[in-house]
Amino acid sequence: MKRLKPLMIQGTMSNSGKTFVVAGLCRIFAKDGYTCAPFKSQNMALNSYITKDGWEIGRAQAMQAEAAMIEPMVEMNPILLKPNSDMGSQVIVNGEVLGNYPAAEYYKKKPELKPAIMQAFHKLEEQFDAIIIEGAGSPAEINLKENDIVNMGMAKMADADVFLVADIDRGGVFASVYGTIMLLEPEERKRIKGIIINKFRGDVEILKPGLDMIRELTGISVIGVIPYAQIDIDDEDSLSENLGKREVGNGIDIAVIRLPHISNFTDFGALDMMEEVSLRYVTKKSELGSPDVILLPGTKNTMYDLRWLRESGLEAAIWRLKEKCRIIGICGGFQMLGELLEDPYHVEHGGTMKGLGLLPLKTTFVEQKTRTRKKASLIANSEIHVDGYEIHMGITTAVDDAVHPVLLFEDGTMDGFRSQDGRIWGSYLHGIFDDDSFRQAFISQLMKEKGISGEVNVIPHQEYKKQQYDKLEQLLRDHLDIDAIYHMLSEHAEPIQKEKGCIHLYHGDGKGKTTAAMGLAIRAAGAGKSVLIYQFLKNNDSSERKILSMTPNITCIKGPEKMKFTSRMTEKEKQEQLKQNDIILSEILKQSEDYDMLILDEALYAIDLNQLTEGPLLRYLEKRPQSQEVILTGRNPSQEMIEIADYCSHIQKQKHPFDVGVKSRIGIEH
Repeated sequence: MKRLKPLMIQGTMSNSGKTFVVAGLCRIFAKDGYTCAPFKSQNMALNSYITKDGWEIGRAQAMQAEAAMIEPMVEMNPILLKPNSDMGSQVIVNGEVLGNYPAAEYYKKKPELKPAIMQAFHKLEEQFDAIIIEGAGSPAEINLKENDIVNMGMAKMADADVFLVADIDRGGVFASVYGTIMLLEPEERKRIKGIIINKFRGDVEILKPGLDMIRELTGISVIGVIPYAQIDIDDEDSLSENLGKREVGNGIDIAVIRLPHISNFTDFGALDMMEEVSLRYVTKKSELGSPDVILLPGTKNTMYDLRWLRESGLEAAIWRLKEKCRIIGICGGFQMLGELLEDPYHVEHGGTMKGLGLLPLKTTFVEQKTRTRKKASLIANSEIHVDGYEIHMGITTAVDDAVHPVLLFEDGTMDGFRSQDGRIWGSYLHGIFDDDSFRQAFISQLMKEKGISGEVNVIPHQEYKKQQYDKLEQLLRDHLDIDAIYHMLSEHAEPIQKEKGCIHLYHGDGKGKTTAAMGLAIRAAGAGKSVLIYQFLKNNDSSERKILSMTPNITCIKGPEKMKFTSRMTEKEKQEQLKQNDIILSEILKQSEDYDMLILDEALYAIDLNQLTEGPLLRYLEKRPQSQEVILTGRNPSQEMIEIADYCSHIQKQKHPFDVGVKSRIGIEH
């Protein structure tokens, strides 16, 4: 196998399908055994994402990383522009806010940002076999070419070959392809190695004369015609087709207010995929009707959009419905629900503004942006756990005790507020509706209130997304010349050697087995490897989990909240625990194929205590991905396990403080 030459996907216009094609190619290369990363030097979008280590990037690059089966990294999108007015944007560099800049001022600043772009790109080059770069808009925007850092300028810096994507559904596809290519400099045209026609409907035979003519006129062949397909992946920005949904359907009617600076509307994608839900977007009061739920989404400019809400008449319309439906605000929408917004530092417009007054809250905008991933449980129902991310520049507090917090985070802090009857509430946590149990409880209650019978059919969100990525992969395999793409990218490519992964056993009655395994996890993550960890026979309160869950490239799977010692279990409880552990192991092994390292802490001891079946694990170890490292800890490994292992370390106790009555200490023993 060889390291592939960088490939760049550019488009004849915005929304031509660049993001879609990059995601599909990332999936193909990853499934074919390459480690593959997306990259977009400069992204202008209001849909953003917080990486595991707290950096802000474009949502599209996070989605593409997910398609490539890797953890999103800040290097995948070193510059993010978030428009906050008609003439300017908040500029985010390497995940942190640089400042707010008018367009003309940012344009002059672009040459200074090239080092940050190339540093990020080279870091990805060091870690991945293939990089697929996404352009922005069109490379033929001749007024912007002088300081270009995102289209042909980026292709030159990365020495990347280019495919040009054109959307035939809008019409004029041949003119847009020919015009784009002819407006490029001769050296730029040489980089274009193929043309992709996207969103085609009909018989491709009718299209072929035009494809032949384009090849004759430009000297560049069409490498694929992708048919129009309904594939549900996260959209990048306000050009999303999803935002055009207006009609009321069957089931629970959810109306999302389409604010002028709407951001992170992907928060509602999991609701939209439910059969029981009709989700639509509203831009004027005549479209609002009588929904069961009104959702106020995030926004990049809360005060501007609140004024628009007021002037459009939607504020009054929402007030008239507050006794008849649920009203929910996320992030900026949550801020709007309150009585007062203060902006002493001119984060948005400065001054103060009256809120919707639906909850007794006050929001103060601050200069420091909150960027963090969080896990929480519902205060009203501690059985329901959610996780997501916060990204905002405001602090919201209650002005009286008529409201109650919504979420309890793992660190003991709380988020959000709700009315006493729970019908109006808001939260800063993006992604709350992605949680399957939360979504099911939420929609079930609405159906019950509306008198709709039947069980809520909740498709696991992660499984649904995987299905969509696989559909996208197959669509591109069927309609692009993948062999030709590989041939082009492999020419003069650098050979790479895949290291063989090993199996480690740390066993015995001595202290240090888990310590050794977690130390190896840190070492692997520091080298850019992805690590998956699960701990058998333990609950989730071990100290190492707290730091590992915040470490880039490490994923800790949550186990049961309560765990009995096996010696205190009844036979029935032991059998039930064995069954549950076998199910958990099966799910982990499916997920683990995408990781460089798998750590199953205390798996050997669970097998020894008949709390885990050894056979499936042995079969996985024999057939696992060749480069994957596996670490197992515990006691009394079987002879078969010892024989299959590459490392086998027996940790034997000679002395232990427990023997003289010393109790377990936080940070040392647990």
